[in-house]
This record gives sequence, C-alpha cells and structure tokens, in this order.
Amino acid sequence: MNAQVENAPAEGRACVIAAGCSVLTALLVLFLWKSDAIGITTAYILAIIPTALMVFAFVKTISQKQTKASLRYLARMAIVMAFYLLTLFLAENLIEDRGLTGPLAVIIALLPGLSFAGVIWIFGGLIVEETDEFYRMLYVRQGLIATAISFTLAAVWGFLETYKIVQPVEAYWWPTMWCFGLGIGAIFNKIKYGVYGEIR
Repeated sequence: MNAQVENAPAEGRACVIAAGCSVLTALLVLFLWKSDAIGITTAYILAIIPTALMVFAFVKTISQKQTKASLRYLARMAIVMAFYLLTLFLAENLIEDRGLTGPLAVIIALLPGLSFAGVIWIFGGLIVEETDEFYRMLYVRQGLIATAISFTLAAVWGFLETYKIVQPVEAYWWPTMWCFGLGIGAIFNKIKYGVYGEIR
C-alpha cells in the first residue's frame, strides 16, 4: 500500500489542480458578474473556462486506473457541478436581473441549492461505496476536516453577527466553505499519507 501511495501519478496532481481551478474560476466569474464588472453574455462566455477545466479533470481521471466507486463519484460530481453552474446562471439571469417572481422563481431559486447539496450527498456515497479501507479512511478524514472548518467558521461568524460586529453573510457560504475544506482535507491527507484522496 505504501508503495502505491508513494507512486501516485503526476496526472492525479493535474486532475486535483484542474478541479480546484474549475471551482475558483467559477466563483471568480460569478463575483465579476455580481459586481457588474462584466455583463451576462461575457459571464456565459467565461463560464466555458471552469467547465473546460472540470471536463479536463474528469477525462484525465477516468483515463487512470480508478475503482468503480471513484468513477461513479467523478461522473456524479461532473453532472451535479454542471447542473449547479447552469441553474445558478439561470437564477441570476431570470430572478436577479429580470425580476422573475412567483412559484417559478421559487423553483428556479431552489435548484442551485439542491445541486450544491448534492455535492455533500455524492461525497457520502463515495465513502459508502468505496471498498478499499485505506481510501475510505482518507475520505472520512477529509470530510471530517471539511466539516470542522465550515462548522467552526459558521459558529464564530454567527456569534459575531449576533453582537453586530460583522455583517450577515448568505447561508450558502457555509457549504461553500465545506467544499473548500475538502480541498484542505485532501492536502492534509497528502502531507500525512502521501495521497490526496478522491483522485488516485
């Protein structure tokens, strides 16, 4: 097992970097759009970048030797992230920019949140379906680190909000912090065990 860990392919690192950059560039495009630095058309064009990075990470990963659980995880994650980006831009365009209201607006507003929540369920599915105990331990460790980071930030910020020291933040930032925490957990796994986690 240690020999396999030490010989983790460089392609795995490229996949992790591409996946991480995909999320960061998607958030950057959203930030630029929300700050009115770019228009809706430019935002849609720039959204090609995080989508291409996610596709690259997915294709490179499935070309490596992966377990069935890892392949299912990657396929589900790619579908959910694509759906998330699509519904997020749809909600921003129809509700925020065009003022859509009523039941249709509620349904459209629910879709990005549900797809974001799907990330957590998909990660849980990876833990359940993984047959290799070493990798299952890595996933559990990664998830616990992510949960500790996001819950700590939520608790501290919540009390700061209560006493009017900081401004309130939208609740979707806490699962966003959980996703960033997964990345930090993967780095901790790499430092301690020589392998990140999901990407082998």
